[in-house]
Amino acid sequence: MERTLTPSVPPPKTAMNAQRLRRALWQASAFGLVGVGVFLLLRATSQNLHARGIASGFDFLHAVARVPVANASLSFESGQDSYGRALLVGVINTLKVSFAAIVLATVLGVLVGSGRLSANPLVRAVCATYVEVMRNVPVLLHIFIWYQLAINLPGPTDAYNPLGLFVASNRGIFVPSLHWDLGQWLPSFEIPKVDGFDVTGGVGMSPEYAALLIGISTYAASFIAEIVRGAIMAVPHEQWEAGGSVGLTRGVVFRKVVLPQAARLSMPPVTSEYLGILKNSSLAVAIGYQDVVAIGNSVLFETGQAIEVVGLVMLFYVLMSLAVSGLMELVQRHVALQTR
Repeated sequence: MERTLTPSVPPPKTAMNAQRLRRALWQASAFGLVGVGVFLLLRATSQNLHARGIASGFDFLHAVARVPVANASLSFESGQDSYGRALLVGVINTLKVSFAAIVLATVLGVLVGSGRLSANPLVRAVCATYVEVMRNVPVLLHIFIWYQLAINLPGPTDAYNPLGLFVASNRGIFVPSLHWDLGQWLPSFEIPKVDGFDVTGGVGMSPEYAALLIGISTYAASFIAEIVRGAIMAVPHEQWEAGGSVGLTRGVVFRKVVLPQAARLSMPPVTSEYLGILKNSSLAVAIGYQDVVAIGNSVLFETGQAIEVVGLVMLFYVLMSLAVSGLMELVQRHVALQTR
C-alpha cells in the first residue's frame, strides 16, 4: 500500500499572531521585572547613601582633580584639571592600547594561522608551538613577563639600537615616525636617536604601554590563529583545485580565492576576540599603566563616588563593545556573498 506525502499546512494567521503576542507579553513581563528590581536597588542605595551623609551625583566630575596621570595623551595638570578630564585621559589611553592590540593581534594571528597549514614542516612546527605555548599561559602572566623585560632593558646610554632605526631602553621603546610640517609636499622620516640620558625623535612607547600591547597581542593572536586555521580548512578543497586548473599558483589561490572566503567565515569568532582584547586592557592596572580603570580607581578613592565612577567605567566598556560589534557586523555584511 503506497503512502502519499501531503504538504505541510502552515498554521493559520490568527494562531501566528497569538504566538507573537504571547512572546511579546513574556518579554514585556521580563523587562518589567528587571526594571522594578533596578528601581528598588537604586532606591535602597540612594536611601543608604543619604543616611550616611554621602552625596550622590556627577558634580564631582567638574571638581579639581589631584590624581597624578602619566602617559597622558591629552594635556593634564594635576591640581588644575577636573576629574572628568582625568577620566577622559583614561578612556583615550584604553582606546590607544586596545585598537593597537587589535591590529597587531590580527596581523600576527593571520600569519600564524596560515603558517600552521604551510607545506613546510618547520614553519608548521614553529606556528603550532607558538599557539600551544601562548594560549595556555594566562594573559596576566604574559603582561608581567613583558613588563619585567621592558623595565630591565639598559639605560638610554647603553640602549639597544638595531639597524639604527629602533631604540629600546628602560625609558621605553622608540620607533621611526613620519613628520609632516606645514609647507612640505612630502613627509619626512624621523628616526629616534639617543641624546644623553634621553631619546629624541620617533614615536615612543612607555615600558607599561609596550608590555601591555605586546602581552595582549601575542596572547590574542594565538586564538585568532586557530580561528583563521579553522576557517581556511572550512573552505572546500575544490577551490584550490579550481584555481590551479586555470593556471594560478598556490600563493595566488590562497590570497585571492581562499583567504577572502576564510575571512567571511572567521568574522563572528574574531569579533569575540576583539571584545576580549578590549576588556583585557583593564589588566593595565596590574603594571601601573593608567587606563580608564586605573584612573577610575584613583578618582573613586579620592571622591568616594563609588557607584558613579563604577557606573561610568561600565558604561564605557558597554558602549565600546557595542561599537566594535556593530562595526564588525557592518563589515561582515559588506563582504558577505550576495545570493539570489
